[in-house]
Amino acid sequence: MVDKRKLIASSAFFFSLLLFFFLTAGISEVDMDSSLFPPSLSHPFGTDIYGRDVLSRLSFGSLISIALSSLITVTTTIVGLLIAFLMDRKGIVSSLSFLVSNTMKSLNPIILALFLSSVFRPGFMVIFISISISHIPDIARTAYSRITIIKKEEFVLYAKAEGMGDLEIAVRHIIPQMRKEVLTQSISIFSSSILTESALSFLGAGIPVLLPSIGGMLSEGRPLLLSHPSLVLIPSAVLFLISLALHLMHDALDFDS
Repeated sequence: MVDKRKLIASSAFFFSLLLFFFLTAGISEVDMDSSLFPPSLSHPFGTDIYGRDVLSRLSFGSLISIALSSLITVTTTIVGLLIAFLMDRKGIVSSLSFLVSNTMKSLNPIILALFLSSVFRPGFMVIFISISISHIPDIARTAYSRITIIKKEEFVLYAKAEGMGDLEIAVRHIIPQMRKEVLTQSISIFSSSILTESALSFLGAGIPVLLPSIGGMLSEGRPLLLSHPSLVLIPSAVLFLISLALHLMHDALDFDS
């Protein structure tokens, strides 16, 4: 069963972070005279090597990462559900669907992104395609395992006997019955997408360098780790808090009990 208290608490934690990012996000101009300032009232997290406010850039970068990961999660869920229902079909359609799913799962998102970045310019589309392709099979397999069980239930058999079409049965009966499992998998994909995007940005194959990102800030702060550790520790802490909030939400959705 769902741990409602834990789910409410973890959701409140996540949306509190989101609200904090909205309130503090901004575009900070380069100001070399303010380079590497320590935390102060005007710059709570200090400034980076270019004199830009760390807090406003970190919040803006977090919002970009969350928005992109949300788009990836929605896309993978929709496409994954479609492939799951195609898997349940008979004949060549099912075989091809399994083949596509297995092929997608074999592709590592970071390696794929690095390859695409070498062919095309690194950016949002490279991140979107690379991460989406690797996670579509996760939704497809989760949904397919539930479809094979739900379609044998009496209410589905009764709906078929009443002459209800496959599409209507899927929308009205099958999808609602597996929404919890799909939601759990979607939250896991959401969390994984944020971490993967940060890793790609750290490697230079993610969000364009002109825009702030958690991974990009970690990459910029790495050479100054010993002299100015806050430039690495603060973005790392924010990434940890986002992942923790999503992990707690995922953990609260316990459907095995």
